[in-house]
Amino acid sequence: MNRVLGDCIDHFVLVYLDDILIYSKSMDDHVRHVRVVLDKLREAKLYANMSKCHFGQKEVEFLGFRVSGDGTRPAEGKLAAIQGWKVPTNVQEVRQFIGLAQHYRRFIPCFASIATPLTDLTKGSGPKRRAITWNDACQTSFEMIKAKLMSAPVLQAPDTSKPYRVECDASDVGVGAVLLQHDNEGRWHPLAYESHKLSKEERHYPAQERELLAMLYALRTWRCFLEGRPYQIFTDHNSLKYLRSQAKPTPRLIRWMNELELFDPEILYKPGKENDVPDALSRKDYDGEAGDKTLEPQFLYASMSKLPDDHRQDWPEYYVNKPKELPKEVDDFLKQEQDHFVIHASKVYRKVKIKKGDDDSMVKEVRYLPFAARADKVKMFHDGFGHAGQRTVFDLMHTRYWWPTMKVDIQDWLSTCPSCQMNARQGHTHHDPMHPLPVPQAFERWHLDFIGELPRTVLGNRWILVAVDYTTNYPIARAVHVASTKAVADFLYEEIVMRFGCPKEILTDRGTNFTSKVLAHYTRRVKMNHKLTSAFHPRTNGKCERLNGTFKAMIRKYVNGALHIWDEYLDTALFACRIRTHHTTGYSPFFMTYGRDPILPGDSLRPYISEQALKDPRAMAELTAQELENVDQVRAAAIQRMQAISQKDKERWDKALNILDFDIGDYVKLTHEGRYGLEPRYKGPYVIIAKNQDFGTYKLETIQGEPLASWVHVDRLAKVNFDTEPTTPWFDPKKTRAEWRSRMHLAPEEDEIDKLVGQDTVPDTPCGSPLQHVQHDSSIARGRSIVSAGGNVEQKVPVNAAKRRFKPKNPGRPPQVTPQFEFQSAASSSSPTGPPP
Repeated sequence: MNRVLGDCIDHFVLVYLDDILIYSKSMDDHVRHVRVVLDKLREAKLYANMSKCHFGQKEVEFLGFRVSGDGTRPAEGKLAAIQGWKVPTNVQEVRQFIGLAQHYRRFIPCFASIATPLTDLTKGSGPKRRAITWNDACQTSFEMIKAKLMSAPVLQAPDTSKPYRVECDASDVGVGAVLLQHDNEGRWHPLAYESHKLSKEERHYPAQERELLAMLYALRTWRCFLEGRPYQIFTDHNSLKYLRSQAKPTPRLIRWMNELELFDPEILYKPGKENDVPDALSRKDYDGEAGDKTLEPQFLYASMSKLPDDHRQDWPEYYVNKPKELPKEVDDFLKQEQDHFVIHASKVYRKVKIKKGDDDSMVKEVRYLPFAARADKVKMFHDGFGHAGQRTVFDLMHTRYWWPTMKVDIQDWLSTCPSCQMNARQGHTHHDPMHPLPVPQAFERWHLDFIGELPRTVLGNRWILVAVDYTTNYPIARAVHVASTKAVADFLYEEIVMRFGCPKEILTDRGTNFTSKVLAHYTRRVKMNHKLTSAFHPRTNGKCERLNGTFKAMIRKYVNGALHIWDEYLDTALFACRIRTHHTTGYSPFFMTYGRDPILPGDSLRPYISEQALKDPRAMAELTAQELENVDQVRAAAIQRMQAISQKDKERWDKALNILDFDIGDYVKLTHEGRYGLEPRYKGPYVIIAKNQDFGTYKLETIQGEPLASWVHVDRLAKVNFDTEPTTPWFDPKKTRAEWRSRMHLAPEEDEIDKLVGQDTVPDTPCGSPLQHVQHDSSIARGRSIVSAGGNVEQKVPVNAAKRRFKPKNPGRPPQVTPQFEFQSAASSSSPTGPPP
């Protein structure tokens, strides 16, 4: 929809998903606008449901608001839902209520403070439905929010032809402000409210600094309305009118005054008794910690702040072409600075001191660079020298050019370079708290994964399918020819269900062999819950990933170069893993499963039993019964130990947490996990369209409005910077790879959905194997499979040229010193829709 109506959006159209709002100043304009939109929909073959369309309305409901020419107010239906909301009983219900109420927070003065008792209930980690302690403060907050919403004012829409007014105030606990504008009757009408609580450090600021902080917070929040338009800002702290005349301002005040000059506000005094709204916003009691928004400003370099706006950019040019009439402050400033400049051939040069060594320096005359030429010159130095960083570009330029804000401007321009952002180094920090998995009973949850693709063995095996029980750490594995759904289904049925019983749940990654419709149907039939990790986030399946590393290291040492027989050592490696004491449980997986230590080759039968007991059947029966009783005790103790260690791991993990949170509508870049050769480290940018705060995952869509199939973990995302909103992707691997293949005269990548044959269905028996007949042909060698599964499309396995693997030509022999190889394509995986567990 954004693509179809792109040139109309923000002119006379608003679009949210499939909702379209057309607004106009007159009926004639409205008829013309509606016709334009309908014509564009017709051209795109998009159809509107007539019963859901409303034309020529003076007031409409849009996204939960009543929008009219007078302004915006909450929709009555939504308010009725809030008014009838029952008292929450757990954390999830509290979050649901706050989420709905926050949708209308701009209508409620001091919403952040009113909701503090409720937001405090959501702190900490644990189950989403964990119980809460509901006290009088919570009940008061709950009722006050509902009452405030029912009496919410109509917020007037901004009118750019009228001046604005900002009123702000600060107290010991917070800051508050209100943005106002004249209505049609000449009264000051609110456009928006803002309030924010101070951090612990900010509460110790002197009164003057807190008041200035409130002013800056309001100006930053409403900068998009105030910049370039007439406005006044009112404060009840009269000394703020005379900031520049202070004898000894603190360093913090100096920084903030420089920032304030960028807004160039007209500061007026209003006595505190008349400044009631912002005073109430700031003085509301705050019980929680300060919010995520920092009130310490991002320092904006404001060089030559004494000069008027229209003289700040190119004032050094006045030394060559001085206007006849200049403001006195500009003329005085030029006289003050003239000793630092010289003129050569009508060009302005600045005298700068350049270091030649630790103790040596020299004065050099460098060319003053006018404002209009700076961006191109920075781009030339940046792009021309390998996309050099800020320090390198500044070192190269400051000996050749000069302008007042040089270092800051270079940093700002370089921070928006798309190529640098797509290729930025990826940090190793984590941005989301640990969410430990609950510890189930033995054999209730199995973790599965594939190891491969490995060199083909004599028996034709190229993959290892591995599973490990979460509680006992007991591993099982099987060598298979191809990583297919049939291999997974047979493995589940034969190795897990038939040996240990049907588990409650399994946990896997999002490979197509695990996410096919057939396997999903089978797990539903046998009442087995199948959980999936988020895309390219293996930490969720860490139990199996760690085993894979240990398992591969063992087999690598066993084969010692004989790659064609690695599957012969599978059982040996498995047994070695089973008898090793696990550091978490304190017992070996063998002991946790069978209740006794293993009898190794060379050991006598149960060496801890006397010969006399071995000859007594009754004594042996009692001893065996005792061993079985000990199993339950050992497993219970191991579960407690695992839970304690898991909690310690979480505390250690969360201590090093670097919280990163994005809002819906933010632009982000995504780690390029399938990176090949010289491709960038990131792809995108993408737009966030949904978020799951419980698991730190986000739903993304491309610039063109196409949603990604799977949810993405926050650790794979990073913020992007830009001067103008991007309209096309900075890097799209599909497009660049297709272009590469075209330039190299290669055939395009296969991207077909394999046709399925046969009519076999999934049996209804609780432990039936879901795939009774699976046919494999020579297409497997090309990375494709044909699966019989009830006539439904079961999986899509395109050949991916970016993930080629080596295959020895002669798998029957150990590889030679200089082996010859041919390429074999591996099946790529795609991700299903739906949020991760």
